[in-house]
Formats: sequence, C-alpha cells, structure tokens
Amino acid sequence: MNDGTRPSPAWRLMNDRAMRLAVGLAIVVAIPMAVLFYFQFRSLNDIEKTSAVVLRQLSSDTAESLTKSVEDYLKRPHISVLLRIPQARTEPLDLTWIDPIMHDALQESPFITSFFVWTERGPLANQWLAYDHRSDAQPAGALERRFREDPVIGAKLLPRLRELEKTRMAIVAFNEVINGRKYYVQAQLRFESFARERMTSVVAMAVDAERLRTEFIPALLRERLANVQQPVGFPPLEAAVLAEDGTRIFQSNELRADDVPVDERSFSIIFFDKELLEFAAPYEQQREIWGLRTGYGPQAIPEIVNASTRPQMALMVVLAVAMALGVFLVAGAAAREVRVAELKSNFVASVSHDLKTPLALIQLFAETLELGRVRTPERAQEYFRIINGEAKKLTRLIENILDFSRMEAGLRPYRMEPADLGDLVTRVLARMETQFSQGNFVVNTQIASSLPRVLADEGATEQAIENLLANAIKYSGDARRIEVQARRAGAHLEVSVTDHGIGISRREQARIFRKFYRVQRDLGGGPQGTGLGLAIVDHTMRGHGGFVRVSSEPQQGSTFTLHFPIPGETALEPTLAESTR
Repeated sequence: MNDGTRPSPAWRLMNDRAMRLAVGLAIVVAIPMAVLFYFQFRSLNDIEKTSAVVLRQLSSDTAESLTKSVEDYLKRPHISVLLRIPQARTEPLDLTWIDPIMHDALQESPFITSFFVWTERGPLANQWLAYDHRSDAQPAGALERRFREDPVIGAKLLPRLRELEKTRMAIVAFNEVINGRKYYVQAQLRFESFARERMTSVVAMAVDAERLRTEFIPALLRERLANVQQPVGFPPLEAAVLAEDGTRIFQSNELRADDVPVDERSFSIIFFDKELLEFAAPYEQQREIWGLRTGYGPQAIPEIVNASTRPQMALMVVLAVAMALGVFLVAGAAAREVRVAELKSNFVASVSHDLKTPLALIQLFAETLELGRVRTPERAQEYFRIINGEAKKLTRLIENILDFSRMEAGLRPYRMEPADLGDLVTRVLARMETQFSQGNFVVNTQIASSLPRVLADEGATEQAIENLLANAIKYSGDARRIEVQARRAGAHLEVSVTDHGIGISRREQARIFRKFYRVQRDLGGGPQGTGLGLAIVDHTMRGHGGFVRVSSEPQQGSTFTLHFPIPGETALEPTLAESTR
C-alpha cells in the first residue's frame, strides 16, 4: 500500500489472480525448458571441444605422416642401391649383378635422373658409367648399352669427389649445375682400407632439383592426401610445402595468402637417413630445409567448430524464442480468460448494486407517498422527481445491457438519418438535469451555431453522450464542474465532455474501451458501474464511421471527444499522437 488508502501497483499485481495464473503457468513451462536448453547448450559446447581435439589431432597426424612419407621417399634409393651394392661388386665392377638393382630402383624412385658407377680396378677401370631411364629402354643383358660411358659428366663430378675424399666420409653430397640445370648429387665412397686414405670406387646418383620441386614432391603429396580421411561437416584438411626461400612448392588448394596453419613440420632435402648426417659431407653447410604446413583454410579451428555448431545454436535460439512466445501467448490468453471471468463476476455484482440502489429509493419514496406522509406539495414533487430520475437510471442501465448484448451478437442496427448534434446534446442535458441538480453539478455548455447535420442514429447517439455525462458525474470526485462542447473540427463534428475529477492514467487509457473494464479508483463503496458504457460508446462511434478519443491526466480530469464525420467531406484518420494526446 502506498499511503494506507490506495493499493500500490505492485500490491495490485500480486493480488491479480490472472497475473498469478500467467506467471505460474510460465514458470511451470519455463523451468523444464530452461533445464533442457541448458544441457543442450552444454552438449554443443562439448561437441565443439571434441571437434577441436579431433581436427587438431588429424592435422598433427597428417603433417607427421606427410613429412615421414617425403623423407622415406627421398632416402629409398640410398637404401635400395647405394647400400645394397657392396664394395666387392664394384672392385671390379660386376654389371650383371648391379643392373637389376638399378633397374628396380629407377622404377621405385622415378625422381632419380641417373645412377653412376666408377672404379679404378678391373677391365672397366676409370670409366664413368651412367645408368638412367634410357638404359631401361635397351635390351636386357646388353650391359655395354645399358651402362654407357659419360666422360663429360665424369669430368665434372669426379674432381669434386676427389676433393671430398679428403673428408674421409662414406657419404658425400653436393649440388652441381649440369647442362644448365641444378642437380643434387650424392655418392657412396669406397676406400682402400679402414683408414679411408684413398678412394677406389664410387656408386652415385643425381636428382634434377627442378623436377623434384615441381613434379615428384607434389605428386607424392597429392597421392598421400588422397588417402587421408577428410572430416565430415568441416572444411577439408589442406597441406602446403614451402622451400627454404619461402617459395610455395605445393598447395592442395588454390593459393590463399590468408590460410591459417595448424601444424608445421620441416624436412631436409637429403637422400639418406637424417640420423647419418654426421657421417655425410658437406651437407651441414649446403642442405636445404623445406617446410610443410597443414590447416583448414583461412579459419582457425575455434572458428571452424563454432561455425559448425552455429546453425544448431541458432535453431535452439529460434526454438527458445518460439516457445517463449508460445508460453507468453498461452499465459496471456489464460490470464485474459481469468480476467474476463473476474470482470463478468464484477459486472454481475455491479449490475446487482446498480439495480438495487435505484429500486430501494423508488420503493422508499413510493411507500412514503402511498402512506401520505408527505406534508407539502413541494416535497411530494421532489419525491416524484427522485423516483423519475432513479427510474431513468434503471432504464439507461437496462438499455446499456441490452444494447451491449445486441452489439456482441452483431444484431445492433443503426438507423442513419440527418441529425442536428446541437439538438441531441441539448435533449440529453435536459433529460439529465435532475441528476446534475442532485449532485450539485454546474454544467457549462458551448454549442457552436450553424453546425452541419450529420448522419446518425439519434437514439444511439444520445445514449453515447449520456454515457459520457454519466461517467463525468461518477468520476468527478470533489469537483462539481462539467463542460460540454459541440463544434466543427475539419471534416468532423466533435462533441466533447470534460470533467475535473480523478483522471485516467496513460496505462489505463488503452483499456477503458474494453468490455467490463473499470478505472481503478480511490473511492470506496463497492463496485461502481458495469464497465459497459465506454465499450458501447466506442462501438456506436465505429458504427457511425467516426471514433472516440480521450485526453486525461491523473487528478486533473478527463475529456472524451466523439468525432462524427461530416457527409461529403473526406475525414483524415487520426494519428497516434491524436489518439493518445
């Protein structure tokens, strides 16, 4: 309670059964749904975490696998040829034994341009013999044609090998430009003794650096990536290889500068086990290191997994909003039904009260007159006026109820005839003169002259004006002044009734034209009115093609204005500002 007399809005809200029902229904439905959505959101969060782990693991495993594949691919000739040919087969050269080994190696490692053998012992001493893909085209067994002497290449490579002989390393490697192209050259040196003081034979190979970069490494990676099981519902895993200078050697998709790498590995361009680097010369100074990257395009993993669950998240939000809206609508409908039931109950009580009071007065004064207890004719005349006034109240009440019933059933006809609103207002004021006198009201009337006639149902129009005047009497409080005006405003004739009573809050102004609704009042004395008067006024004005508007402030009074369209003139629809001013 605010001051001990008027209930506060919060107190009225807590004691509103319709509101309690709506809130209870919303809570009953909302709590299980909130729990359900909470666990669903947690489930999506767990899915994101699991997906992130799976994507990272796939990227890591693929990067590791591709790197190992490249390293195994490059070192295969060293294992299958250089190490398989023992020194005894090269001093002197046993070409019959060496031929199938090199043939198989070229088939397994097509990136090898050529194999070389050289020895200083035996019939083929000091001949630099080459074995390449053209050798395989020669007939099997024609060793002199399959192993051809290449003194030009020997003249370039043998001096370099003589220099590297001083390192006493079994494996030597270097880069050499042959016929304008860069080659990786690797050789297995054979020495006369364990002291490694004099080189006696060589088994070597040469790899075209450009073809290795542009053909063989990309082909190997495409083959390996084709066997990778791509993640379902996510961007495909991509891989790229960059040379030491940053040149992109391989890219599994179109080149994009904004790709986000997930894993990075590196590998050396060497053709033997990297554990043997310390036994090789001079690789520590010359070897190239290439980088391998894996990723899922321009998005990082958190963005990818978030994007994968975003549709489900959006769907859940839509479902939550839809269910919340459904609960709101159902709760609102239930609350309205309860409120309507309460209003109907109050309506019955109000009607009973409004019927009982006039009947009691009529009965009281009629009995007084019947028993002859009136001493003067003037007093008798006053009793007759009271009886007549109370009878008119009953008539208006019954007419309101009957009219509203017909309106609800769509059976209320309006007989539209030319009418003078000034005369209608004057007749209503004259008919209610007794009520004004009993309440000590002063009514100021301003009716403009020469008002055009409008099409109206005179009975319904008088009833609407009378309802407004009855409300002005009822809600005037201590103020005893009412203003009535009839004037022209644009394409309408306006009839306004102004009181200076309790007023109407803006919140209630949108509700007062609903059936059974009554303004909350500070006045006591039980139910006041049926809540049908303004609903009938609104229906009547819409039936006349016009409208009714209210302007009011609490404790400052109210003005109700009826707008009747003037025949033959275009009436503008009221704006929102005009409707709620």
